[in-house]
Amino acid sequence: MNTKKIKEFKLSSWAISNRMTVSVVTFIIVLSGLLSYTGMARENFPEIIIPQIYVATPYPGNPALDVEKLITKRLEKEINSITGVDKITSNSIQGYSSIVVEFNFDFTPAEALQKVKDKVDVAMADPDFPKNLPSEPSVSEMNFGERIPIMNINLSGEFSMDQLKEYAEYLEDEIEELSEISGVDIRGVQEKELEIAVDLYKMEASKISFTDIENAVAFENMSVSGGDILENGIRRTVRVLGEFEDPLAVRNIIVKQEKGNIVYLRDIADVNFKEQEKESFAREYLQPVVMLDVKKRGGQNLLEASSKIDAILEKAAANVFPQNLIISKTNDQSNDTRTMVSDLENSIILGVILVVAVLYFFLGFRNALFVGIAIPLSMFLSFSILSFMGVTLNTMVLFSLVIALGMLVDNGIVVVENVYRLMDEGYPRIQAAKLGVGEVAMPIIASTATTLAAFLPLILWEGIMGEFMKWLPITLIIVLSSSLFVALIINPMLISVYMKVVPKKESKVPFISKLENLYERFLSYALKGKKPGSIIVGTFGLLILAGFLMYTFPPKILFFPNTDAKQVFVFIEYPIGTDIEETNLISKEIEKDIEDYLKKYEVNGENFLITSVIGQVGEGTADPSRGQEGGKSPNKARITVDFVKYQDRQGVNTEAVLKDIRNVIQGYPGVSIVVDKPADGPPTGAPINIEVKGDDYELILDTANQLKSFINASNIAGIEELKLDIDQGKPELLIAVDRQKARRLGISTGQIGINLRTALYGKEISTYKNADDDYPINLRLKDEMRYNKSALLDQKITFRNQSDGQIKQVPISAVTTTKNQSSFSAIKRINLDRVVTVYSNVLNDYNATEVNDKIRSIAEKFETPKNIAISFTGEQEKQAKEMAFLSKALLIAVLLIFLILVAQFNSATTPIIISISVFLSLIGVLFGLLIFRMDFVILMTMIGIISLAGIVVNNAIVLIDYINLTIIRKRRELELEATDKLTTSLLVDCVVEAGRTRLRPVLLTAITTILGLLPLALGININFRTLITQLNPNFYIGGENVAFWGPMGWAIIFGLTFATFLTLVVVPILFYLINTLKTKKIKVAS
Repeated sequence: MNTKKIKEFKLSSWAISNRMTVSVVTFIIVLSGLLSYTGMARENFPEIIIPQIYVATPYPGNPALDVEKLITKRLEKEINSITGVDKITSNSIQGYSSIVVEFNFDFTPAEALQKVKDKVDVAMADPDFPKNLPSEPSVSEMNFGERIPIMNINLSGEFSMDQLKEYAEYLEDEIEELSEISGVDIRGVQEKELEIAVDLYKMEASKISFTDIENAVAFENMSVSGGDILENGIRRTVRVLGEFEDPLAVRNIIVKQEKGNIVYLRDIADVNFKEQEKESFAREYLQPVVMLDVKKRGGQNLLEASSKIDAILEKAAANVFPQNLIISKTNDQSNDTRTMVSDLENSIILGVILVVAVLYFFLGFRNALFVGIAIPLSMFLSFSILSFMGVTLNTMVLFSLVIALGMLVDNGIVVVENVYRLMDEGYPRIQAAKLGVGEVAMPIIASTATTLAAFLPLILWEGIMGEFMKWLPITLIIVLSSSLFVALIINPMLISVYMKVVPKKESKVPFISKLENLYERFLSYALKGKKPGSIIVGTFGLLILAGFLMYTFPPKILFFPNTDAKQVFVFIEYPIGTDIEETNLISKEIEKDIEDYLKKYEVNGENFLITSVIGQVGEGTADPSRGQEGGKSPNKARITVDFVKYQDRQGVNTEAVLKDIRNVIQGYPGVSIVVDKPADGPPTGAPINIEVKGDDYELILDTANQLKSFINASNIAGIEELKLDIDQGKPELLIAVDRQKARRLGISTGQIGINLRTALYGKEISTYKNADDDYPINLRLKDEMRYNKSALLDQKITFRNQSDGQIKQVPISAVTTTKNQSSFSAIKRINLDRVVTVYSNVLNDYNATEVNDKIRSIAEKFETPKNIAISFTGEQEKQAKEMAFLSKALLIAVLLIFLILVAQFNSATTPIIISISVFLSLIGVLFGLLIFRMDFVILMTMIGIISLAGIVVNNAIVLIDYINLTIIRKRRELELEATDKLTTSLLVDCVVEAGRTRLRPVLLTAITTILGLLPLALGININFRTLITQLNPNFYIGGENVAFWGPMGWAIIFGLTFATFLTLVVVPILFYLINTLKTKKIKVAS
């Protein structure tokens, strides 16, 4: 046994020589991994933290055009000067301006926030910027995780709304104290106000103005500190106490005293402590509720937050609330998170069982343990690293572990196989361990490096999608690096202590021996005569055929996986200007239609499919796919239908339920209804999204309407309903002031505007404070007068004439004229350009890409006016962008792999052979998609192909490295010179011998990787926790995970299955053909 020619790997030899140290390190890894795993925060998808800033500015009572001109444009102008801004999107609606500023990822959210705050301050310092805002512009980070409620808590029963609000506020205070919660919003009930509702005619008869009332209330409702008084050596603070303790005491204020006549506020106004005007309604199963929207703080544990909230609810129900108060929890994201995380964990366990079973079949019990131990140790080490990095335990991380499951044992298989072979040849255990690891250390390092190189470009993914997907490559890189550490440090130590050689007659399973013999005969046959060339040509022919069939029978192309609906959202929008009471009335009818339809799923009075039907009207009901919308939305409503878990649906397809709901609620005139489901992953925009840009807003809107009609006339199937995101039907009453006449009478345009605004919208003139809260004191006309056009315009502006000191009154109608017209509901801008968007969903049975392609071909014939630009954006824009990046990432990955191979083999031919095998592995993916008629999901399938590039090279590297090692041994055996070449027959013998020796590890690594993915790809779900504790496996097939992750899993399975044939047949043949070209005839002693 000549050991001098085989180099040891020093790190592995050190581990073998220092067993106790490595044992302690192993124990620390296990303990740290367990603690990290149990302590990591759980959530459905990764927390998306992007440098995106939201600027919100309320400007109540002003139309969209004025909000754009006075607020939005001025803020945008300053913000646009910031370096690093990628995109500015704004929305100006009545009384509200909202601006979203997207930065590139060179900035942290905190840096971006500060830059925008500075520019907002600059804009506010402009003399022309409005000074009468109710509050300064709010500048905040847009944290997606904190924008969407994690659950709704609903309170109902035979109680007044005041009582329900009191109970809701108790829960709000308790829940907001949790460190995991960022905030709680109460819906369905309004905050209170102290309203001073003025009788216009009594006020005018008393010759009192709104300003008189404002001053009287404001100066009476204040406490003033007068400083300190020195008395007998003691300083006492002097305070004038004047704040109201009783809200109704305001009515006794004297507003005017002149010539002995006293006018109390109660004489000219009604003072009431009441709810503000309704801004929202909330219902559960058509019954009014007070609803709490609970929002989680970024990076916190969702499941822990849910458990703590459950504890608060139980404690409140037992000790604080009356027994007849009904408390329900709906739309609880923790249920979905718990299910998806549990299913993925169980998929990992099932994959581990399958992998270990295969290892046992191929390697025997003891060697299977040596290899199988790499799975838990690699995962424990990865959990420790991920926890240290602050990563949450989400489905992206867990699926990365599923992908890596089979690959974790690859390095261990090669190490154990090689050490076992040396021990079988007679080497002592420790020497065999050192030499065996040394012999394969560089190949497995190179193979791991090539796998990591495939995932490395994905870390460079930019934008929201990159932030969403980046933890997949990061987790894979960490866990595969961990498996390399285990294979080179821990495995050699264990092998050197516990490995034994089984006697020959027991060492091989007969099936394996037969398989090796069959493969040896086949490979010998394939390397004879012209067969090698024919096989290579045939393989490339298969690739051409697969490409042709893909072109002829293309699969459906999706941007993101299409999962079954976990919820159904019904977004209802009435014409702009619709009162919230009217919106609420019609929304109830639609809710009733939906609930009547859902009764078909009731059994014995219990609905097995539905957990809740929630109706919301007003604030917070806008479609989130349309972007951030601020301000009130009295014309909008949302109905949410929440389904039970997948395994409890008794085979009912929720996509069919969504379609039925869409059909049930058709036919409501004058109302826009969109039926949709929550999007998986980050927001991408509508499936059909066409932006019309320009300067003239009327021309833009006219062009958008014409484009909408033009597309509708083509009757393209699959479009749900084309809509515009702008409504021109917002009714307006324009009041024109005769400036000359007004000034001659002693009043100004500003006075007229302020008087009308106070009379109609109201004005906050002071604040009433009690022990619980602060409440605004609002001054306005009584409802019967403020909504009476004649009374509003005939009101008299009361003021004291500065020239003679007499009180004068001038009717507004005397100096104004009025006109009814319609205006824009909103003005939207992207990068300072005005934009109107034509958008729609795509119906369930249709493909968004195909529908958009048809729309594009139609749109090319549309005559676009000058200075108007039309572009396809939304989901399609992101789809094209991400496809371009993933294609580039694949090329970069292949290039990196090639460079690593060149460095490993110091040759160009071997990397070319392996690169060809990577390229040819696409045959398996393409034929798999074609045969099983699967969708080509751009994100998942492409990432699967990129992953495949890194996986395929592993076995090829080890095989070619072993072929080279066999050739070196043969040359030594024949005592050939360095310049001498082997004969063709000897080259064939070396290739066949190496192929036979590597057959078992090649098959093992491929089968373990495939079996690791198979449970998730097939959707096999077994709950091992309940299996152990309750002897109930809760077995079912399908679920959200298989729909979401299946396309990626199947791409790897299809490609790797064919790549195994490539590794065992095509790679040896290519190696043989290339080396044959270099071969020289030499004489060999027979």
